[in-house]
Amino acid sequence: MKKKIELETGKLSARHILSVRCPMCRAKPKEQCTLTTGHPSEKTHLVREQAAAKARPPDNSGQTAMRMIKKAAARSFSALFPGK
Repeated sequence: MKKKIELETGKLSARHILSVRCPMCRAKPKEQCTLTTGHPSEKTHLVREQAAAKARPPDNSGQTAMRMIKKAAARSFSALFPGK
């Protein structure tokens, strides 16, 4: 039995979607998808959106906030004890 994977593609920007190669029509990154006739398509293929969602890095905003707090604490600590 295959496991169904759900991806959120609605939150992706056009820039992010166009940053990956289209698995369907093989359009290069930053290029529009093409129809079977070779003409440019107005929409991107769904599989390209799914590929972009898989390539999207995980949300690590908590780690970024913690890193900023540590840097600020280190700066204030060195200001209190400049010789150390």
